[in-house]
Amino acid sequence: MEKLRARDDFEQVELSDAQKAEIAEIRSRTRAKIAEVEIHLEGKLRQMGSLEEAEALRDEIKKEKTRLEEDMEKKVSKVRQQSS
Repeated sequence: MEKLRARDDFEQVELSDAQKAEIAEIRSRTRAKIAEVEIHLEGKLRQMGSLEEAEALRDEIKKEKTRLEEDMEKKVSKVRQQSS
């Protein structure tokens, strides 16, 4: 954090306890959704017959996980901006 402050492109935002709790809830829900997707799709993965189908499903898992993480970061960013 000190390196970021030294570069002058880091702004530390003080978050209220409510904001911290909301961010923690957002992250928790996202981790649960990711786990749910992984469990569901990995169950399908075990039933795959061909390597190509399995690889396509792995790509789908990766894309869905990335999408959920990006959505989470947008929500967290919104919460952080509420204090500004």
